Amino acid sequence: MVIQRWQTLMLLISAVMMALFSFCSLGQIQGADITVNFTALSMTVEGTGKTYMPTWYILVVSLLSTLLPLIGIFRYKALKEQRKICMLSIVLTLAAMASAWIASSYAGVEGARGMAWSSIVIAPFVAIIALIVAIRCIGSDMRKLSGYDRLR
Repeated sequence: MVIQRWQTLMLLISAVMMALFSFCSLGQIQGADITVNFTALSMTVEGTGKTYMPTWYILVVSLLSTLLPLIGIFRYKALKEQRKICMLSIVLTLAAMASAWIASSYAGVEGARGMAWSSIVIAPFVAIIALIVAIRCIGSDMRKLSGYDRLR
C-alpha cells in the first residue's frame, strides 16, 4: 500500500519555482554606461545583447534542482529514496542561490551601486519550504505504512 498525497503537490511546486528561477530574469545591474540583465544563463548587456559574463553553472544547478523533484514524484513507491531525492534537491537549491549571489557580487560593472533583484529570487526559498514540507509528508506516510504493517 502506498500513500501519495501532499508530497506530490509540494514536489511539483518546488519544481515549478526552480523552473521559474532558471528561465526568468533575476535582476539588473545599472552601471555608469551600461545596464546588465542577469539571468541564470548569462549576464547580457541591455540593448546590444552581448554577453557580459556567462553564468551557465547557475543554469545547470538550477535545472538539476528542477529535475530532481520531478524524478521524486515518480519514485512514490520508494519512500526512502524519495526522501533522499528531496534532501539532495534542497542542497542543490541552496547551491543555486549561493552561486547566483556570488555571480552578482563579482560581476564588476563599473559605476554600479548594487544589484536590483527581481521578485523571482524568492522562488528558491519557496522551493525549499515546499521540499521541507514534502519530506515531512513522506515521513508521515512512512509512519502510517509501518503502522499498517504492524496490524497485519
